[in-house]
Parts: sequence; structure tokens; C-alpha cells
Amino acid sequence: MKQYDPWQTYKTKNGFNADEIISGLQKSIRRAEEDVAVTIAYEMYSTSEELENKLWKRLIVISVEDIGFGDPHAPVLIQTLHNFSQKFAYDAVDRPLFFVHAIRYLCSCEKDRSSDMLKNIVEQEYKQGHVAEIKDYMLDMHTRRGQELGRGIDHFYNEASKVIPEKRGAHKDYLQRLLNLIQSADYD
Repeated sequence: MKQYDPWQTYKTKNGFNADEIISGLQKSIRRAEEDVAVTIAYEMYSTSEELENKLWKRLIVISVEDIGFGDPHAPVLIQTLHNFSQKFAYDAVDRPLFFVHAIRYLCSCEKDRSSDMLKNIVEQEYKQGHVAEIKDYMLDMHTRRGQELGRGIDHFYNEASKVIPEKRGAHKDYLQRLLNLIQSADYD
């Protein structure tokens, strides 16, 4: 079923189809075409505050969808720049500086679309009937079935709290000290 997109009927200040401008923003950032992306963004900004809001929403999505693990901190920076921009009136001369900086940053980042690909895989598999699985190690003292299996704090620290991959050089002495305390006392 085709989804309704209100931007398909919206025109920018200079007569562009808004859906094409929005698409052009993302495609030009994907290809690191900084000047093209900034010019498109300025068209969005100069058209309306509503389209500027759409610009920021796209930049936030791009920071995850297209940058992804290329720079996992990208969403934080983009949201921060957006927050800063909101401290200025819509027509303030400095307000566009924040989306220009955001776009230049996104263009310069290494790109990794794997989170978007995995999301699409899971959506398609879900539509085909593939659902989540609760594995045995997930049943611990925090679940009813784990409690029924008699899994307590000892099981939690020895099995359910394992992390993979563990940080190289992680301090492991604390776990052993905690396990010793659990064994020597009535630990709740």
C-alpha cells in the first residue's frame, strides 16, 4: 500500500517539489557533496519553519541511518546543534550556521548503513512470521520463569550478566570479590 506523503504536494520558496528537495538533501550527504547539501538545506530553511523542522529531523535520521557506526556519536552532535539553533529566532542571521555545520560534519563522516539494513531485514522477517526467541540464558532472577527454575543472584552474576565482547582490560577483580561476598553472606 502506498503511504501518503504530504511533502509531495508542497513546493519550496523557489518552486521545487519538497519531497525531491528532502531526498536530495540525504542523497547529497551520502555522497559527501557538501556544497550541494548545504544549498538544498538553505532552500528548505528559507521556505518555512516547518520545512526547517523537517530538515533537522532528516539530519537526525541521517546521523543514524547513513553514518551509523561510522561515527556512533553523530546523533548526539546533530541533536546538540539542533538544540543550539533553537536558541535563535527563525529569522536570526546565525540560525542557519548550525545546520550548515551539521551537514559539513555529516558529509565528512565515514558512512555505515548497516543499522538501517538490519532494521529492514528484521521488518521483512517479522512480516514473514519470524518472531523473537527467549533463550535459556535470558531467564534469570528477574523473570518469573527464572525464579521458578531457582535462579538466584549466583546464576545472575555467573551467567546472566555476561557481556560479549568484554572490554579488553576490564577490571575483573570486582566480580570475584562480589561472588565471594555472596557466598559468605546472606546476600539480597
